[in-house]
Amino acid sequence: MVRRLTVESAHDIDAREVLACDESFFAALLAADHDLLGTILADDFVIIDVLSGQVACRAELLDAIRSGQLRFTEVTRYAEERSVRLRPPAAVVTGRTRMVLRYQGDEATAHSRYTHVRTRENGRWRLMSAQGTPTRAPGMSAERPLFCDTALAGRIERAEVQLIAQSSEAARRRAATAGFVIPVAGGVASFAGDGSPYNKVAGLGFGGVPDPAALDEIEKAFAACGSPVQIELAHLADPAIGAALAGRGYRLESFENVLGRALTGGSGRVMPPGIEVRPSGEEEFETWLDVVAEGSVHPDTQGLPWHEEFSREAIIEAERDSAAAGDVRYAALRDGVIVGGATMRIAEGVAQLTGAATAPAHRRRGVQTALLSARLADAAAAGCDVAVITTQPGSKSQQNAQRQGFDLLYTRAVLVKQP
Repeated sequence: MVRRLTVESAHDIDAREVLACDESFFAALLAADHDLLGTILADDFVIIDVLSGQVACRAELLDAIRSGQLRFTEVTRYAEERSVRLRPPAAVVTGRTRMVLRYQGDEATAHSRYTHVRTRENGRWRLMSAQGTPTRAPGMSAERPLFCDTALAGRIERAEVQLIAQSSEAARRRAATAGFVIPVAGGVASFAGDGSPYNKVAGLGFGGVPDPAALDEIEKAFAACGSPVQIELAHLADPAIGAALAGRGYRLESFENVLGRALTGGSGRVMPPGIEVRPSGEEEFETWLDVVAEGSVHPDTQGLPWHEEFSREAIIEAERDSAAAGDVRYAALRDGVIVGGATMRIAEGVAQLTGAATAPAHRRRGVQTALLSARLADAAAAGCDVAVITTQPGSKSQQNAQRQGFDLLYTRAVLVKQP
């Protein structure tokens, strides 16, 4: 009996090692780590391309990765669908992936079931063969686009209202300054202090049309603080509100897009080699703030510019306030050093991905992908059915979000009235 248990234990250990090696292969593809791939692939490795069915050898795959001809921007693995069969010294792994890749400048999305054959050489499991079988035509989405009706938009806007109100209250407690949080027609008007990103009106349009007296009160409150009124109005809101605001002298200043992704229990973590993502505690809060602020003050220059710009100090204060309001912080570490950070807030089944930044010297190494996948996995585990992110129209951030499976849900118009 003892001997049988020992054999079974060795089998389990081998299976875990094989799966860990398989994970390293996908992580190396995502990170374009030519050197790591060289240690993973057997000398006689062959791959059957999931897109074309062509056969390529080890040198051809490594050359394509080294030259930049082939790049993987997303590799989603479905851990619950993996299986291992051991026939020492060989092992066969089967599973399912969704990969977004760019080959010679053309981008494609591949959904496939794969078969990997490994052999143990000198105590290490090396990959001999990889074959992907498409489960749908390349370029088609694995899931149908997320449809946003007024009910979903209203739920997302209510979550935004809670975020603004609670962060504004935290800001005023921290700075001991005057300000206000005024409920209005299902939304909220907030002033948290000079230069705060929480100085705005959010969530209008899903709880009735505000009457003129309510708008008068809000405009007077902002004017008393020497601040313009900035209203962020979803295009799915009651159209009567836009007409009422135009009649009161509000002017269109900008737009922002709200993107969403349906969450399922299969949301897995993607961790490139050398990158670790974990919740960030109070003991490293100041370091986390410095990294996030450094990453945030270098704006995205693709697409329409942000209608707001904030100083490093304003960003740090806003992060302190969102933390006090209950946002969950994540730290991304590279070789044990914090190089990026992100936040998330959960309300009404909505996971708001409220910010993410990477220190400039550590970009293009998979940090943002790792931060996103960690938050999506935690949000799904917490029972959320949708994750949302806000971007500028046409920006690199929007492009990256859509590559990660986010769909455009609606647009907010930014309407401003000067005091």
